[in-house]
Amino acid sequence: MAMKNLSKALILICLLGLSTSVLACEGAGKSTHMGSLMSVNAGSKSFTIMDAQTQVAITFAANDIIIDGLKDAKGNIMVNYTGEGENLTAVGVTF
Repeated sequence: MAMKNLSKALILICLLGLSTSVLACEGAGKSTHMGSLMSVNAGSKSFTIMDAQTQVAITFAANDIIIDGLKDAKGNIMVNYTGEGENLTAVGVTF
């Protein structure tokens, strides 16, 4: 009986964690992604995040001002962008 209750508790915890991450990007608004900053490439003027909702790496093109602001950044960021598919351009980043 204790094992059954433990299993139910673990399933509930997993579902709660999933629902929080799913709401992360959808709740942020249109043309917005939230996630953990993975890398910044000043040479190609791009950066990559691990999307909080989908757990997929997403790469954005960005201008020099955004790239310079991300060089020392760590952790979670919110990205406002334009474009579709794999052609996304960051127009704003918040920490």
